[in-house]
Amino acid sequence: MRSATPGPEARGSRAGIPRAAARSTAARRPGRPSEPVAARGRGAILLALIVVGHTVDVTRYLEAARSWAGSLGVLAPVAFVAVYVAATLIGVPGVPFTLLSPFLFGAWPAVVVMIVASGLSAAAAFLIARYLARDAFVARLTGTASFARLSALLEAHDWVVIPLLRILPLAPFAVVNYGFGLTTIAFGRYLTWSLVGMIPMNVVLVLGADLFYTAATRGTVPWPLVAGATAAALLLAGLAAAGRRTFARS
Repeated sequence: MRSATPGPEARGSRAGIPRAAARSTAARRPGRPSEPVAARGRGAILLALIVVGHTVDVTRYLEAARSWAGSLGVLAPVAFVAVYVAATLIGVPGVPFTLLSPFLFGAWPAVVVMIVASGLSAAAAFLIARYLARDAFVARLTGTASFARLSALLEAHDWVVIPLLRILPLAPFAVVNYGFGLTTIAFGRYLTWSLVGMIPMNVVLVLGADLFYTAATRGTVPWPLVAGATAAALLLAGLAAAGRRTFARS
């Protein structure tokens, strides 16, 4: 006995059902989570450093920067802080300044310089957004889902949200600072919790840059700097873990 073979129309209708269902399921299925912004930011910075190191005479520019700082004498840190604040307020990334600072001032003095510079920049952007240009920033940021979520998280968890956003580059430094100025958080709390995140981050970046340069040029490893950078890195890891748990519960 011959079994009935379905005609083309039947085969097409049967085949069409799973294809349509698959298309419907794919439409309902949420997309894969994109790669974290922080990881992309670190990768971009690393790639930029590699490219610059192979295409630019870094030593010549470092010597020029040292000559500039030397010509200013004791005013060099003040000038450096002023340039950093002005540049970061208009959106220039602060990491290149941080990595340059130990070559100009030495490791531990550079840590102090960068803490002062990043603190002043964060404070200035916050105050500008809150008192001088609030209307312009409100028109851009308020009403968005991300800003509403940030405001809600700050109300309940400012002690971990602010340090976390200093550790993980989820948005440019200036954007984060201006955004905080539009929230209801008090300036003192904002600056305190910002420094909680920025101090160990500056320690890691400054000491790490100095360690890399010293190891590459002199073949030695200053172990006190290793200890300081490691302690700061552990603190950053603890803050990041606390922040992730808080975000997951919210």
